[in-house]
Amino acid sequence: MSRPTTQIERVEPSGMLPEAPELSDLEESYGEDRKFIWSVARTLQLLQAFRPDEGAMGNSDLSERTGIAKATISRITYTLTELGYLTRTRNRHYIPTPNLLSLARPVLGGFRIRHMAQRPMQELANLAGGTVGISWPDRDTMIYIAASIAFSSSDLMPEIGSRMSMAKSAAGRAYLSTLDDEALQSLFERWSTFYGAEWGKLEARVLTAIEDVKTKGFCIVEGEWRKNVRGVATPIFDQDHDTWLALNCGGPAFDLDRERIETDVGPRLLHLAQSLSGRR
Repeated sequence: MSRPTTQIERVEPSGMLPEAPELSDLEESYGEDRKFIWSVARTLQLLQAFRPDEGAMGNSDLSERTGIAKATISRITYTLTELGYLTRTRNRHYIPTPNLLSLARPVLGGFRIRHMAQRPMQELANLAGGTVGISWPDRDTMIYIAASIAFSSSDLMPEIGSRMSMAKSAAGRAYLSTLDDEALQSLFERWSTFYGAEWGKLEARVLTAIEDVKTKGFCIVEGEWRKNVRGVATPIFDQDHDTWLALNCGGPAFDLDRERIETDVGPRLLHLAQSLSGRR
């Protein structure tokens, strides 16, 4: 099976996850490309500027966050509102509407592996007392495309489309184990700048996790992506998209102890990934 490569994009400072490429990055990469449609790129940048925990945004807010001129932002928000993808509040701010969900349906519907995995993921989540998910690599992050949570859990299930750090999560490190040396080196060079003084120790943990995947089939991360949470992950191959994804399981560290992961949850996760990767 072929191993996918990854593309590095600019990461926001202060540890924030990148939601979209910076305007300057796009200009550097596509400034001379006549095939590149800037109106489409700017529209997608605007839509990705919204955050689920921040509510409505005005044209000035969107311009500041994306780096797109306010006059251009105004035209885009007007068009998207007329098409029903945004709605305007009384104070002339904008909120995405459920109409956008219809655009995601062909994406999620195209992942047969999501449907095949749903029942066994739920069974494993119940057994582990936590959450189980499948994530897709995007730049420096992993995006949830499927998730299940134990019936007994009081935690929140990861939302489809939410992101987690590739460097600091078990899912991300499991995916990294599928990359060749050249792709890994490109990522590491990027992260050495972003993480600064933290990168030395972080790189060592990433490399240890990659080696664990190669020797045991899975890796474990404790309290790096989410405090007091222990996670385990393994790569899973999506034959339809010819790419590697990650299958992970996580739960409270006090409940999902390391020995249990090593002897029970981890091997079960690996077996599930192998069985799903082999189906056609």
